[in-house]
Amino acid sequence: MNASADPSYRYILDPQAPYLRNLAALWATDPDLARQVEAIEESYTVEPSKSGEPTVAVTGVEGRKIHLHSRYQPLDEAKRLIGPMDASGCMAFHVHGFGLGYHVEQLFEKISTEGIIAVLEPDIRLLRTAFEHRDLSQLIASKRIYFFTEPNKTQLLVKLTSWAAMFTMGFEKVEHAPSIQARPDFYAQMQGWIDDFLAYCRTNMNTLVLNGKRTAENLARNIGWYAATPGLGRLAGRYRGMPAVIVSAGPSLRKNKHLLKGLEDNAVIIAVQTTLQPLLEMGIEPHFVTSLDYHEICTRFFEKLPATLRTELVAEPKAARAIFNMMPGPITLLGSDYCERLLCEHQLNRPRLNAGATVAHLGYYLAEHLQCDPIVFVGQDLGFSDGLCYTPGTSYEEVWRPELSRFYTLEMKQWEQIVRDRPILRRIPDQQGRPMYTEERLFTYLQQFERDFATTRATIIDASEGGAQKRGAKVMKLADVIEQYCTKPVNRLEDHPGLDWSTLGRCIVSIEKRRSEAGQIGEIAQNTLPLLEEIRDHLDDQQRVNRTIARIDLLRARMNELGQCYELISQLMQNTELDRFQQDRKIEAEKVEGIERQRRQVQRDVDNVRGVIEASGGFVKLMDDVLTRLVEMQQRHPVGRAA
Repeated sequence: MNASADPSYRYILDPQAPYLRNLAALWATDPDLARQVEAIEESYTVEPSKSGEPTVAVTGVEGRKIHLHSRYQPLDEAKRLIGPMDASGCMAFHVHGFGLGYHVEQLFEKISTEGIIAVLEPDIRLLRTAFEHRDLSQLIASKRIYFFTEPNKTQLLVKLTSWAAMFTMGFEKVEHAPSIQARPDFYAQMQGWIDDFLAYCRTNMNTLVLNGKRTAENLARNIGWYAATPGLGRLAGRYRGMPAVIVSAGPSLRKNKHLLKGLEDNAVIIAVQTTLQPLLEMGIEPHFVTSLDYHEICTRFFEKLPATLRTELVAEPKAARAIFNMMPGPITLLGSDYCERLLCEHQLNRPRLNAGATVAHLGYYLAEHLQCDPIVFVGQDLGFSDGLCYTPGTSYEEVWRPELSRFYTLEMKQWEQIVRDRPILRRIPDQQGRPMYTEERLFTYLQQFERDFATTRATIIDASEGGAQKRGAKVMKLADVIEQYCTKPVNRLEDHPGLDWSTLGRCIVSIEKRRSEAGQIGEIAQNTLPLLEEIRDHLDDQQRVNRTIARIDLLRARMNELGQCYELISQLMQNTELDRFQQDRKIEAEKVEGIERQRRQVQRDVDNVRGVIEASGGFVKLMDDVLTRLVEMQQRHPVGRAA
């Protein structure tokens, strides 16, 4: 760089300067960071090492000068750091400290071409220095390097969530010791948040694998309800700018639930299913109630509802089937990709919402769909406030009542619910920064809320007056929320079109077709399996392998014609799908080549086809069950539209 007398040409760069290439790549991949780098007025002074590569020193927190790289051989030093690492089987890495990027380059070369690197580096001035003196444009342009420069947990969640499946295979740490020495507090904080994020990923993945089959089965068995009920389209934007209050069943609800009486006239009340009956008993009729769980215990929340109930049930179509029969008020179901594929001939195209882990998440996404603002949470503790797991008065007490006595009280039962999860309990800050307990599952729900709050346009208010601290939510007392925001009348919607049972006949035709397609898929898989085993066992005979591949290609073409139904069947084999994903990533991570690569890929396909055979048979049986249920629904409901 050469200084110019004209301040508008403060720096003149050579066209081949690394800084130009690096910033061009950075503007294309991370414009926010590029903007921050360009805003830095000056960089650190670098000095050449004995081998000629640049090195740099920074001032640590104690005012001591810290050299970030060897003053003799910085490249060799980076090779010694990365060389011993076993990167096989791991697809994601977090690097604590960037320096001038030598070790990051070495790691990038060592790992799979699909590997992800999260770089933690709080010093923007140091990044500018690195970009000025070293050409890192290929790393940046790969879109596999993510920079984290602020102690911002929300940013970490938002940026990395799309790679959650990768992280479940392992998220290895690389520590650049001089960088950590210079900024120890930053790296300690980020490590804690990364541990939280990994727990979130593991819980989500376990839920997907364990519940994937059950979810698909419930969606299929509820397909008649899906076709008969209206979708969410009529609700879009219907309460624009109106306050929404989402009522959950956390222990803190007992503190301010009395303030909800009459609030339905000035705010949209969205109750989670657990709080519906307690609110009705208080004389509060919510506008909406949300449900998504398929456990039969959910039916307890819909018992003894008044026949004149106006509260509208907004539910995921995987919810327990019994609640749809029990609900006297209007019913609206979310759109579902699985249901749409089952009924692909109908082209219903029902509106979807984001996938929620809990009924409270669903309530939040509904409030966003209604375009409510602000969105207020009450009773949303996400932890064990005051040694309780549920607010007193919910249906859980009715379930527990047979076990109670003067020696075994409700309070003891609540505490028992908490301590049975002792291995997964963790301490987190509450609304006021004091320590409180939560458990791994609730902590995952908190992570999802914080991720969502980071991207919403609505004002989020936590009026729970207890429970976990939630990043992105403004803490207020419910009384103050009511005084400030709930000042205008809110009308109740009365335009629900009712249930259209005339759709059941067309559903039966579609399900019969899916059953037939699943049978064909099972037959194709049965014919493919021995051919794959032949290839696996004769990889040394390439002519034989090629002839067999040609026969498989014909079967693959038939399978591709049944792609929609194959996607449905794959939901019944989530374990197999996850195994295939992980085997593919391991092959890439270990950089396996030649015959060994072929052998592992063919064995992966053999395992997958066996899974398809089993799942297609299960799907045929599921369709038989669905057809029986649809015929029963036809017999119960006369053709027409029910209110």
